[in-house]
Formats: sequence, C-alpha cells, structure tokens
Amino acid sequence: MRSPATVFYASLLAGALSLLDLRPAASTTLHILTGVEVMPQDTVKLKKKSNQNVRMSTGGKPGQPGKAKGQHVYINTDDNKREELYYEGKVALTEDLIDIQSITPNGFVKYMRSVNDETKRLEITSDAKGNLTRTYTENGEKVAYEPAGREWLQQVMPDLMAHTGIGIAELVNSTYQKSGAKGVLAEAEKVDSEHGKTRFVHHLLQQQNLKPAEAQASLQFVDKHVTSDYERRKALGNVPATHLDDKEVAKSYLQVSNRINSDYERRKALMHLLETPNLNKENMALALEQTGKISSDYEKGKVLQQLAKQPDFIQNNFKPAFSIIDKFSSDYEKSKSIHSILKAHKLSEAQYKELLPVVSHIGSDYEKSKVLRNIAGAVPAHANALREDVVKAANTIGSDYEKKKVMSALQ
Repeated sequence: MRSPATVFYASLLAGALSLLDLRPAASTTLHILTGVEVMPQDTVKLKKKSNQNVRMSTGGKPGQPGKAKGQHVYINTDDNKREELYYEGKVALTEDLIDIQSITPNGFVKYMRSVNDETKRLEITSDAKGNLTRTYTENGEKVAYEPAGREWLQQVMPDLMAHTGIGIAELVNSTYQKSGAKGVLAEAEKVDSEHGKTRFVHHLLQQQNLKPAEAQASLQFVDKHVTSDYERRKALGNVPATHLDDKEVAKSYLQVSNRINSDYERRKALMHLLETPNLNKENMALALEQTGKISSDYEKGKVLQQLAKQPDFIQNNFKPAFSIIDKFSSDYEKSKSIHSILKAHKLSEAQYKELLPVVSHIGSDYEKSKVLRNIAGAVPAHANALREDVVKAANTIGSDYEKKKVMSALQ
C-alpha cells in the first residue's frame, strides 16, 4: 500500500506537468518514480458530496497509451449506486430520442447500473458493416432484449444522453421551441450529474433567439445546481458575448463566478466576462472585488491586466485596484500589473499620489526603478508636489544605479 505522502507528491508532480502539457508523456516516468499511475487521457474528477465520486475520461486506457483512442469512459459511484458507461464511435439516436439507431462500424455502447443488489447491463455493438447487436443482462443472467432491455434503455436514456451529450442538442432545440428556457431547464433538472446539467445549459445558451432574461435564468440554474468549479467555469464560458452586454446577465454571471474557489477557474471565468468591452460600473466593481479574492499573484495579475483594458476602470476603481496590487507578494507581478494600468490609462495627480506608496512597497530595486521611470516620464513639469513624491519613492531604492536612472527620467 502506497503512503499518503507518496500519492501527494505524485499528484503534485502530475499537476505541475499538466500545466506544461507534459502529463501524457511523463505518466510512465511518474509511475516508475512514485508507483502511482497518472492516466494518459484527459480526465476530470468531480466530487459533489463526500460519498460521490465521478470520473470521466477520453482518449485511452489507463497504462495503455495509444489504445482505444476514441473510447469515452464515465464512472459514477454514490452510496449503493454505481454506473459505468463506455462508448466508442459516433452514436445516433432515433428521432424520438428513446433508442439508439446506429453506431459507426466497430463502435459500441456499454452501460451498467448497479443499485443495492440489482445490476443491469446493456451492450450494443456495431460490426464492421454497422449492424447492431444488443445484449441485455440482469444480475449476470442474460435476458431477452425485447421487451425488458428496450424498456430499460428508454428508462435510462436521459442519463445516457447527459453523460455522452448524444441527442442533447436535438432535445434542447425541440424543447426550447415548445416551452422556452423554462422547459429546457426543467429537463436539465432531471439529470443527476452536474456535467449533464451543464450540457443542457450549454446548448440552451446557443439558441439564436435566446432572450436576456432566459440567459439570466440559465445562470441562476447553474448557481443553484452546480457546485464543481470546473463545471461552473465551463458553463460561464458558454455565455455568448452578446448577452454579457446586458447588465443583469453580467450580474448573474458574477454571482456564479463568486462561488468558484479555484484561482485558475475563477481567473478563466472573469477573463471571459472582461472580454466585454464596456462593462458597467457596478459589475466592474464586483469583478474587481472577486479578483482580490484570488490567492495566486499570477492569476490575480492576469485578471487585473484584463481589467485595465476597460475604458473607465481606473476612473471608478483606482483605490481598490491599487490596494489589491499592494498586497501582491511577487514584485514582478506587482510591477507588471502597474505597468498595464499606466499603459492603458492617463492617471490624474491624485491617482498618482495614491499609487506611489504602492510602488514604494516593491522590494526589488530593479522592478521599483522600472515603474518609477515609467511614472517619471508622464509627470508634468509643473506638477512640483507630485515630482517630490516621485523623488521620495526613488529614495527607497537601495541601489544607487537604479536610483540614478529614476532621477534622470524625472529631469
């Protein structure tokens, strides 16, 4: 049995490698070094409750890179229930969305559900010519597909659609035409998994005639029913820019992103929103507030640099923005965020006075000098009080060489 420490360090290594897109190539090496296998396929692990574990993967079998590259896997364990779904190839449903019509040659769908002591399993395989063979078992005993197997497939079809995405676009389109967003979200609520729920929301948000109130209702649904940081961020990423121009939609968007704990996922969610060129004053302040809750200086800096591109960002938010930057641990990220603001905005004398103490707190002489030189070049010749403040900040530089560069820029 591997020690918790071994598993922890393997996970840490895998996480670092994944940031560099090296995890697939390095999985074998990690297995040799730590004894813990890292799956070569793209894998998402979700945990809604302490007694539930969901695993989804695409692109291969654990420990067998290159095999079954088109295979998709979904495994869900929850108390006395277990689901396993494996499928490969393109699967098409019947027009009424209650049966599987075809699977590309040599593909398959294998689904098992075990609840308490009852286990049912259905396998539908396609031969080289695309002919389908259906095998249905109950508690290991083969049962005729007609009618028991077909009835069970119809019963579990909503879950199969949610897990695979097959047929959801068609279902959402037809439901939306009949009963609008309310009807689609009612269908989504029937699905057990968060991943399945967000599939419905994704297709709903793509409806051409979607009203702002319906986009807002979709986000409120996510806020209520989805707890996974990954699924929340993915749902937010599906909101079209045309709807983010709406003040109330953007506000609902920020309610969802505010409950994302992961620095990485929150940063991605906020960056998507901030691509909207003219975010209103209230929502910009909310976005900035959420940015301040990000722990990582790198992730926080990326959002601040995007916020700086908003035309009225500094005019309305310079004090809280400078306060957030002042709390950065990294001198490099602090300097980078300040430069992005100075590049995008012409600061007033009062704003410079608010910023200079933040610059003085930069520990690196090099980074501090670089920022002060940028400021010095923009200070008007007649702004004597401000020029004195720049000199005071320059006097906090230990290096004579870096200090002289600031003073020269101020001349």
